[in-house]
Amino acid sequence: MSGGRSGSGPNASQDHAMNLRRWACRAGATVLTALLLAGCASGSLSPDGTPITDMSQIEGKWQGTITLGFNGPQQLYYLQIYPGGTFTAQWGMNWQSGRITLTGGPLANFQMYDTSTGTVRYYAGPGERSLSLQSTFGNWSVYVTPVT
Repeated sequence: MSGGRSGSGPNASQDHAMNLRRWACRAGATVLTALLLAGCASGSLSPDGTPITDMSQIEGKWQGTITLGFNGPQQLYYLQIYPGGTFTAQWGMNWQSGRITLTGGPLANFQMYDTSTGTVRYYAGPGERSLSLQSTFGNWSVYVTPVT
């Protein structure tokens, strides 16, 4: 018999195994490439948030959670931001009001009238808009999304 290969014989199982390995390597490379491209695309979003250049980007009703302390208990949190930058917030039996001041960058500052201060970060997407509020002294944090 000649040295050519056919679909049967002792080398058929080795050929099948080699083809399976090649297919698995190509599939793995394709998946890895897709993951790297997805990582690069999401890496273009700033971990610092989206710059807030106008109060209209964040005005409206928001809802989420407030975490008290580091990894402490959470409660529902309601936030309403008005066109001029004033806001009211409510969680549990607590009500607060204050003002947000834009800085032109990814962080805005807030001052609550009870003397709490901190920063606001705005995330424009890609899926859903959100705000993150962090108190200056780290004794609470808030994560909210728009009420639809």
